[in-house]
Amino acid sequence: MADAIRTLQPGQRCEVWVASVSGQAELLFTSTDVLFEAPNWTLDGTALVLNGDGKLWTLDVDSAELTTVPLTGIPDLNNDHVLSPDGADIYLSANDGHIYRASLGGGPAQRITDEDGTFHFLHGVSPDGKELAYVGIEAGDYTQPGRLMTIASDGGATARVDVGRGHCDGPEYSPDGKWIYLNTESFTSAPGHAQLAGSAVTGADSSSF
Repeated sequence: MADAIRTLQPGQRCEVWVASVSGQAELLFTSTDVLFEAPNWTLDGTALVLNGDGKLWTLDVDSAELTTVPLTGIPDLNNDHVLSPDGADIYLSANDGHIYRASLGGGPAQRITDEDGTFHFLHGVSPDGKELAYVGIEAGDYTQPGRLMTIASDGGATARVDVGRGHCDGPEYSPDGKWIYLNTESFTSAPGHAQLAGSAVTGADSSSF
């Protein structure tokens, strides 16, 4: 198992907020039962997509109505998910260490990654929807650094992107698809002091920002 389902501790509550760039913020939803994580906007901006209790949920922004997305053929989820550029599908990381694709409306999920001895933690999808960026951790051994990897969005061979030494996390594509931005410890010798960096999608260049 990649990760156990994260839960609220006694006395804790989870709050889902929306904040604007002007600094205004609004509390949309509160739960004392489920730890909701990783909110993402739907393409039309009417709802948020969240993980919680190993499931996928949508939260309507106007009504604050919470709905489970009925997925099949996929284990419990962790908190890594990314919507496809067209907003119709969603890519998900599950607690078996694999990446899946499913319709945002629910239904069967298709596994994308193969059994290669690595746990796959999804973070980014290219603007054209053809490629995914993820962090691979060999044998699920969290004492080892995560490596930046890419894979076609319909599966197949994986490719490692060399971003130097140390752990990396959170890779996301630039809007033009030419760069992958990520957190990395490649530019520091102090553990836990990650910096923001960019790597060309070809893997031919990397630099600190």
